[in-house]
This record gives sequence, structure tokens and C-alpha cells, in this order.
Amino acid sequence: MTLHVTRIRTFIVDGGFRPWTFVKIETSDPGLVGWGDCTDWGTPGPVAAMVDRLAELVVGQDPMQAERIWWELHTASARHTGGIAWKAMAGIDSALWDIRGKVLGAPVWQLLGGKLRDEFRLYWSHCGSTRANRAERLGVPKVETTDDLRALAAEVRERGYTALKTNLFRLKDRPDAVPVSTSGGVAAGDISGPTIRNAEAVVGTFREELGPDVGIALDVAFRFKASGAIKLARALERFDLMWLEVESFDPTALRTIRESTRTTICTGESIFGTQGFRPYLDLHAQDIIMPDLAWNGVTMGKKIADLAHTYDVLLSFHNCHSPITTLVSANVAATVPNFYILEIDVDDAPWRDELMTHPFTIENGHLKLPDRPGLGSDLLESELLKHPPVEYPGAR
Repeated sequence: MTLHVTRIRTFIVDGGFRPWTFVKIETSDPGLVGWGDCTDWGTPGPVAAMVDRLAELVVGQDPMQAERIWWELHTASARHTGGIAWKAMAGIDSALWDIRGKVLGAPVWQLLGGKLRDEFRLYWSHCGSTRANRAERLGVPKVETTDDLRALAAEVRERGYTALKTNLFRLKDRPDAVPVSTSGGVAAGDISGPTIRNAEAVVGTFREELGPDVGIALDVAFRFKASGAIKLARALERFDLMWLEVESFDPTALRTIRESTRTTICTGESIFGTQGFRPYLDLHAQDIIMPDLAWNGVTMGKKIADLAHTYDVLLSFHNCHSPITTLVSANVAATVPNFYILEIDVDDAPWRDELMTHPFTIENGHLKLPDRPGLGSDLLESELLKHPPVEYPGAR
């Protein structure tokens, strides 16, 4: 009998400050499995349920036919393109590519055309904000004041990182600097003077301590409408950001933001597929795109990267999920010429590496490209089961 998929399972695992949702595909070849990731911070249960639904269409199929299976699932999900359906599709897709590599005895990057690089410059994500909000959970020093932020900047330098991304968060010694304008717990859309001062305090402290050559990004996601984002981008021009991360579902509004400031604009973690990215690329609405491969998979992720390259646009994959997404991102990023830099949560679940048969290697702020068949590591089911999910206050 030819190789075929026999079972698809999901594991929702405690990821420290968000749940990780893993996909395991089993095959008719005993011991041959593939692992994928479809982590969604807010709705892991519905995503896992969607994987179960799509599994009905995949079980019995040849796992080597990842492209065909992607488009079959795409057709089956046409009336709910994006969102939970695509996240489930992405987890299945990455696991299929993992199997393909293992069968052929080659890493996924080899199957995608070969590598352009052996390592990836990393930026320390949620730098400061994780320690401000979740230090005790992760066993890291608390960041509460400007002096704490200075100490963290020194740690960034000592550990060899040349770039970081941070967020808005409260500093006790800056009561005049409020992280975000809210009304009833909902982001107001515009931006206040105290919130601009908060951004200047956080970004300015990092810039003062790290000097002009370390990349500093600020992520504000959907917090502000275009007018507020423009005010913020202009206020931060003097700090020469690596980028300001802004999201909008209106590409024309995003282009207006970009054209209104000298600050580099990055977007895209909430966009699905080439059809989703194309309006933004057509308008050159951003400087850098940030596709999420836990939500787009290997098959579509490579297509998005190649499409962006035709528009002369850099990309930096969104990578704040599980270690499997790090491996997926590395395998695709190795094959594209427009790769810029890769996200990594340095302050992560202390048990992250314990889940992996082959933890990835980070040296001097760079991730080494794995060369093992498939994505580069399996997960240990026995270890996954030791870490059931918990409540994650503030997880987005």
C-alpha cells in the first residue's frame, strides 16, 4: 500500500504567556510523522477543532502532495478564507512538509530550492514588555522602571543581539507616560500626549543605552487609527526606528501613514495569502511585510515571500509562537532573497527546548539553519503532555 495519512492530532500546550497549538500527522509508515504549528493566542480550541474537521479531508491522502492538499483545503474553506480555517490549514501544511523532507532525506529548505544563507540575524521580541507583564511566570527579572530598562538594554548587548522589538508598557518612574489611551478597555484609536511620551520613554531609553547602530522596532498593532499612528510615527522619527509596526485592514490608510513620516513602516502579521498581501504590495503601503507562517504555512508562505520580492519589498516573518514556527520560518527564510531579520522571543517558556528532540541553536544573536531532514526537529509527545494550557491574562 502507498504511503498515506492515517491520523491527525492536535496538542494545546502551555507556552508560558500564550498557548501553543501543535499538529501531529501520522502515516502508514510506522514512526514517520510530521509536526506543524497553528498557534492562535486567543482561540486555540476553535483552531484545534478546525484541524479535526479538515483532517477528514486529509486522512487517506498521500502526504507527499502538500501543494494539492493545500488547494483542496483552500477550496473546502473558500467561504471562510483566512482566520481560524487558514490557521488550521497552515498547521497541517507545515506538518506535511516535515514529512516530505523526512521521506526524501532532505531539509525543507532544500525542497524549496536550496539555501541562500546558513544563519539568520534575530531581533529580541517583546523586549521589556514581557518582563513588565509576565516576569514571574517566566522566571526573568521584572522591568518596572527606566533603570530596569537600562539594565535590560545592557543584557541585550551582552547576549549579542543587534536588534529588538518592544511595546508600550508602564514605567513606575514615568507617571506622565501612559501606555495607551483607552475608553472602557477599548483602544481609542487616536493617541494622547501621555501615550506618545510613553513611546518616547521606552524607545528613547533603549536608543540612549544601545547607540545608533542597534535596530529598535515598536509594535502597536491595531491600537491606533491612521491619524494616531501618523502622530506616533512622526514623534519617533528622531530615534531612527528599524520599523514601527502598524496594522490596518485598509491598505490605502496604511500608505497614507507611510507617506506621512520618515519612520519605516512594517505590517502584515494578520494578513492571509497572496491575495491578502497583494493590495498592500500594489500600493507600496509599507516598507516591510511580516507574514505569519503559523497562519499561512510553508506552501503559502513561500508564495507570499516570492510575491513581495517582485515588488522589491523586504520581509520579516512574524515568529512569536512556538519553536516549530521558528523552524518553519527559518526553512522558508533560507530560500528567499528579500529576507531581512527574524523575530525571536528570548524571554520564553523555560521548558521550550525540553519539548524538542533537537533544540535549535542561537549564537551571538543569530539562529543557525538546521540541516536535518524535514523541519529540523520533532516534538516529544511525553513532554507536551507535561504542560497543559493555563489562563493567559492579556494574551492577544
